[in-house]
Amino acid sequence: MSAGAVLLRAAAHAGYYGLMTQLFGAQVRGGESAALVQVSTQPIDSQPDRYDLFVALDWEKVEQFAAEIPLDEASVIIADPAAGAVPPGIAKSKGRVVALTMGDRNATKLERGLLGRRVNMFAAGLVGALIGLNEANLQAAAEAVFSDKGADVIGANAKGTAAGIAAAASLTLNVRLDAPTAAARWLISGNQAIAFGALRGGVRFVGCYPITPATDLVEWLAPHLIKLGGRLVLGEDELASINLALGASYGGTPAMTVTAGPGFSLMVESLGLAVAAESPLVLVDVMRAGPSTGIASKTEQSDINLALYGAHGDAPRVVMAPVSVADCITTAEYAVYVAESLQTPVIVLSDQALGQATTVIDPSDKRPAPLKRRLNGAAASKPFKRYAIGGDPVTPMPLPGTPQHEWVAEGLSHNEAGLPASGAGPHVAQINKRAKKIARFDPGAYWGETWGTGDTVVLAIGSTIGAAREAARRLSAAGHQMRVVALRVIAPLPTEALSRALAGARRIIVIEQNHSGQLYHYLVGQKAIPPNAESVARPGPLPFRPSEIASYVV
Repeated sequence: MSAGAVLLRAAAHAGYYGLMTQLFGAQVRGGESAALVQVSTQPIDSQPDRYDLFVALDWEKVEQFAAEIPLDEASVIIADPAAGAVPPGIAKSKGRVVALTMGDRNATKLERGLLGRRVNMFAAGLVGALIGLNEANLQAAAEAVFSDKGADVIGANAKGTAAGIAAAASLTLNVRLDAPTAAARWLISGNQAIAFGALRGGVRFVGCYPITPATDLVEWLAPHLIKLGGRLVLGEDELASINLALGASYGGTPAMTVTAGPGFSLMVESLGLAVAAESPLVLVDVMRAGPSTGIASKTEQSDINLALYGAHGDAPRVVMAPVSVADCITTAEYAVYVAESLQTPVIVLSDQALGQATTVIDPSDKRPAPLKRRLNGAAASKPFKRYAIGGDPVTPMPLPGTPQHEWVAEGLSHNEAGLPASGAGPHVAQINKRAKKIARFDPGAYWGETWGTGDTVVLAIGSTIGAAREAARRLSAAGHQMRVVALRVIAPLPTEALSRALAGARRIIVIEQNHSGQLYHYLVGQKAIPPNAESVARPGPLPFRPSEIASYVV
C-alpha cells in the first residue's frame, strides 16, 4: 500500500491522472495486500480490464487476490527469483516473467529495513522510473507519504527508491507514458471526499465506531473537524454512535455518523427514532460484502434494501449515492443540506471500491446551494406546536431552551406538541406529515447524471458507474451508442427527472453489485422502468470491468 501511495503521489506531482484501489485481507494490522495503480494522461473512471505490469514483492497468499488482478499475455510480471516460482493463479495469465533481484536476500528482514533495502520502496522506484517519472518526484512523494516517520525511516526509504530507479535502467519494457499536461489537481480518496463534503456542508459533530471500510473516513475527518471547532466522539458501539449524533442534532449542531453494513444494521432502531422525532442526521454507509460480517475489506452494493426500508413501521427517509470519487464531495455536502432543511435522516450509500479508491482529479467547484434548518417558532402569544399539522410539513425546530418554544423529541407516536399519544388521529396525522415532506422533496439538478446518447441505456449507482461510462466510450468509438444514467438520489425516487433521462430508450439495463437485483426490483416496484428492463446483478467482490459491460450490451 505504501509503495502504491508513493507511486500515485509521484504521478500526480508529475501531472498525470491516476487511481489506486486496494486489496487486503480481514486482518486488523499487516498481512497480505496488493495496491492496484493506474496512471494516465486522461481522467480515470474505473478499474481496467487488465494491468500492464505486475510487481511481486513476495508470493505470500497471492492466490487470494489473483482473480482481482487481471493479467494477460501482454502483461509483464516482475519478481525476485529468490521468492520462488510464479504461483498458478498468476502464471495462468501467460504474461512475460522478468526475473529481478530486489535487495539483498541474504540479509534478514530487519537488516534489509535498517540498511535501506526496503523491497516496497525499491518497487516504487522501479515502476516509477519505467513509466517515466523522474527521481525528484519519486523521492518527494516518498518523503510526503512517510512525513510522520523519523529521519532514519525517510533515509532508508530514499535509498530503497534510488535502488529501484537504478535497477530500471537494466530493463527494456514498453510501459513508458506519454508526457502529461500539467495542471493543479487533487489527490483524494472517496472516503476523504465524503468527509470534506460533510465539512463543507456544516457538519460539526460526528459520532462513530470503527468499522472497515469506513474507518479511514473518520480518521481523516477527526483532526480537520477539530480545526473547525467541531468534535468527533468514539462511541462504545454503533447504537451509541448514532444516538450521540442524534443528541448533537437535537442540540442544533449538524451531525453525522459513519459506518458499514453490520454497523448500519445495529443503527436501524435509532434511525426510526430520527424519523419519528424529525431530527436531521447524515448516515454514511460505506458498503461491503455481506451478509453478517461478510468480507470486511471487499466491495458490494448489497445494502440498498436496508437503506430504503430498514426500520419498522412507516419510516420515510432520503437515500443518496455518489456517482464518482469527485462527486463524493458534492453528494455529502448536499446530504447535509437536505437533512437539515427537511429535518430527516439522509443516508449516503458509498461502497468500498469507491470509498477506498484514491484518485487524481481536477478540483471540484460544483457546490449545491446551502439549505438551513428552520428554527423560527410561532409567535409568543400562541402555544408552540413542534409537530403542527395543516401547514408546511417541515415545522419549526427551535433550539433547546428557546423561551416559550419548548418541545419534546419523542419516539413514541405523539401529538402536535410532541407529547405521547396513542389515538388513531394523531398517529395517522404525524405519519402523513412525515411522508408529505419527503414526497415533495425535489432534488432538481442533483437527482443524478447522464452521459452519452442512443436508445440503449445502462442505469447504475456508485462504483459501477465508472465502468459503465468507460464501456460507453469504447462502444461509441466502435460505432455503438450507449447512454449511461446514474442515480444520485435513490429515495424518494425522482421519477420525472428519471423519466426524462430514459426517454426514447429501447433497452434499459440495470447494473448493480449484489445477488438479488435490489436496485432493479426497487425501480420496477416504483414503476420507474418497464418490467422488460434487464437486470445484470452479481455480488462482489469482483468489480464490473468495462469490457464485461460492453460485451453484454452488444
